[in-house]
Amino acid sequence: MKNFLIVARSFGELHEKYINIIKDYITSRGGMCIQDLDTCPDSSEAVVSVDDNIECIITVGGDGTVVRVAQNVNNRKVPIVGLNCGHLGYLCDMTVDNVEHCLDQLLNDNYKIDERMMLEGDCENDPANKYKALNDIVVTSDASGLYVLNLTVKVNGIQLYSHNCDGLIVATPTGSTAYNLSADGPIVSPHADCIILTPINPHTLNSRSIILSSTDEVEVSIEARHEDDEPKANVIYDGTLRQVLKGGEVLKIYKSKSTSHMVMLENVNFLERIRARMQEI
Repeated sequence: MKNFLIVARSFGELHEKYINIIKDYITSRGGMCIQDLDTCPDSSEAVVSVDDNIECIITVGGDGTVVRVAQNVNNRKVPIVGLNCGHLGYLCDMTVDNVEHCLDQLLNDNYKIDERMMLEGDCENDPANKYKALNDIVVTSDASGLYVLNLTVKVNGIQLYSHNCDGLIVATPTGSTAYNLSADGPIVSPHADCIILTPINPHTLNSRSIILSSTDEVEVSIEARHEDDEPKANVIYDGTLRQVLKGGEVLKIYKSKSTSHMVMLENVNFLERIRARMQEI
């Protein structure tokens, strides 16, 4: 690789420092590195447009920045590698301590490409827009979590459960270590081919996370808990509010045809990475 694009969500002192380190190091070794300011606003919905000559996107921030880029790159399948300036950084192979070593690996083509599945959502009230998610699609209350939802979930047309809860997480294997983990969902290898359902604070004793086949289609609907209710829920894709689900409507969630390509630099397997990250908490 010789041609890179840097994407950052913010420009704090630490971010700016390492953006400059990356640019200077790559150009000093005959590479090309650009930072398109239009791809770096605070808006998480900003499309990341990638020129034809770009071979790799380097994100500077944390897992959230990697996810935003994976979600919003819409014109090319360019591999992504993240520099972690945040906390855990499950998706980031580069750290502030190994930047130059990792850049050498990229410049010398010493890396692997890891393909990750994504989810897609199709809401009846928004048929023109189908949004993608690398980590998860979350259905949750629109009232700051203070309004309990009566959710019905079907898989391939067959009802799985219907109960009161704070919401539902539909996660990819990559997203198993994100919100799903915080909600006591299972940790799944990112190379597994499955969909994870995890209810959020269910008001029942017999509700658990369920791991489905990646070929399954999940349908989510909400019903009124009281006669005068007009139920609605937010549909959040990788942390970004995209749609509102109302009573009588159905949200369909399924494996996307799109995938994300992640650059793997560390010679560390998934279990070793999880163990190391968990010790940092």
